Amino acid sequence: MKQGVLLFCFDTEHTRYHKILERCVRLVKKNISKNVTVVTNFDTFRKMIPMGFIEYKLIEPELGNKLNGRAWNNVDRHMAYELSPYDTTLVIDIDYFCFTNNLAHLFDTKHDFLVPDTAHDLSGRNTFDLRKWSMIPMVWATVLLFKKNDKVRKIFDTVKYIKKNYSYFTKMYRIYASNLRNDYLFAMALQQINGFSGYEKLPFALPTLPPDCEVIEITDEGVAWKYNDQISYVENQDVHVLNKEIVNV
Repeated sequence: MKQGVLLFCFDTEHTRYHKILERCVRLVKKNISKNVTVVTNFDTFRKMIPMGFIEYKLIEPELGNKLNGRAWNNVDRHMAYELSPYDTTLVIDIDYFCFTNNLAHLFDTKHDFLVPDTAHDLSGRNTFDLRKWSMIPMVWATVLLFKKNDKVRKIFDTVKYIKKNYSYFTKMYRIYASNLRNDYLFAMALQQINGFSGYEKLPFALPTLPPDCEVIEITDEGVAWKYNDQISYVENQDVHVLNKEIVNV
C-alpha cells in the first residue's frame, strides 16, 4: 500500500506561498516520514528551491476566489483523489506545520476518510466557533486522510457537484460565506454521503493561530507569536498558522 502526503501550493500576486511550502515540506519529511507530492503550477514551481525527492504535479489552478480582497487559489482540493498517487493520502494545508509526528499515526486508521471538525484557538479566545454561520456542523479541510475506494470517490464526486452549485447549497444549508471554502464543501458533502447521520472525525482539534496573531519566530520545533503586545510560544505541537505574513519570518 503506497502512502504519502499531498500538498497544494500556488503563488499569488501578494503571497509567496512557495516559501511557506518549503518550511512545510521540511517538517513533513522530518516528522511524518512519508513520500511527498506537491500540486502546483509552473510559475510557482520555477521559484522553488530543491527540496529533495518530491513528486510534482503541474496544473493550472482555478482562479477567482478571494480572501480579504486578495487572490486565494485554494479551490482545487476537490481534485485530490485523482491527483494523489497514493493508496492512502494525507492532505494538509501548507500553512499547517508538523512539529510532531502526530499526523503520521493517522495512516494506521481503519477508517476510509477522516477530517477534523473543531479547531483549538491557541490565543485562547475561541474564535473558531462557526455554529452561528451554518445550520450544519463545519469541518476543517486543513487536514484530510483518505483511502482510495468507491466510498471515498463518492465523497469527492459529491464535493465536485456541490462546488458547481455552491450558491444553491450554501443557501440551502444557511451557510453565510462570501467566498468558496473547502471546509464548507466537505462539510456539505459528508452530510449528504452519510445520510445526515454523522461521519468519522479526527480525534483532536486542530491547534490554530488566528490571522491577527503576528508570528515573530518559527523554528523546526515550534512557533512564537505576538497578540496585544503579549508574546507566546509553543513547541512540540503542530500549528495551523492563518497569518500569511509568516512568509516574511
